[in-house]
Amino acid sequence: MMTTPDHPVSCVRRPPRQIFFGFFWGILGASAVLALLILLLPGSVFLAFSNYLQILTAFVVMAAFACAWLRCGGTPAYPYAAVGFGLWGVSNIAWYLIVLTGQRALVFPSLIDLGMIASFLLLAVAFRKGFPKTMVPRQLLSGLLAFCLIVPAAIIVAAGLSASTVITLAYFLATGTFLTVGLQHSLAENRKPLAGSLLFAVTFMIYPVREMFYAGNPVLPVIGTFVSAGFALMAIGWHSQG
Repeated sequence: MMTTPDHPVSCVRRPPRQIFFGFFWGILGASAVLALLILLLPGSVFLAFSNYLQILTAFVVMAAFACAWLRCGGTPAYPYAAVGFGLWGVSNIAWYLIVLTGQRALVFPSLIDLGMIASFLLLAVAFRKGFPKTMVPRQLLSGLLAFCLIVPAAIIVAAGLSASTVITLAYFLATGTFLTVGLQHSLAENRKPLAGSLLFAVTFMIYPVREMFYAGNPVLPVIGTFVSAGFALMAIGWHSQG
């Protein structure tokens, strides 16, 4: 099992802790159901439900880490995690508001992307500060970093150098850093935060590619449910320690 930090996130007592886990398991179930409904719901309705669920989950996770910091103190991982999830939530609100005003083409690339990219880096810092370093096969880390360079490089060759391709490269580098740091700090030893982190990272490897080439695809918006499910799994995993 994952070695726990000196001050576990889950310092709250039952029943609040039971309510906490029940909420996030509910988010996980809602994400799965919503993903299955993507071809049945009108696109605008699906987008609304998906974004509301993502934003709600991000801010509840942020609040959980902020409360853990105030109540338990200890590891500096908590404020980094809280700001990371909160920054992502604010960025997604901005994204959705622009879409609601009919300016879908303006959301990528934009300053919103910088906020989302920064959230990955803040969460990487939270992993580094919250969990002890572990041994990970060098080949795994090298392969992951190579993938995060080769894919955006191929996109740059195919589409040319532009703001969109540079932001795509930044997304891949940020998600690669997030996963690499997590794997080096016990992420692989706990299945729930590992699965949640993979869902979050994969979403934002797909997202810039979708925005560049497949913005009108009716199925790809399903990746929004990956985010809420990923956040729920990360929260359950982090808060299960201790």
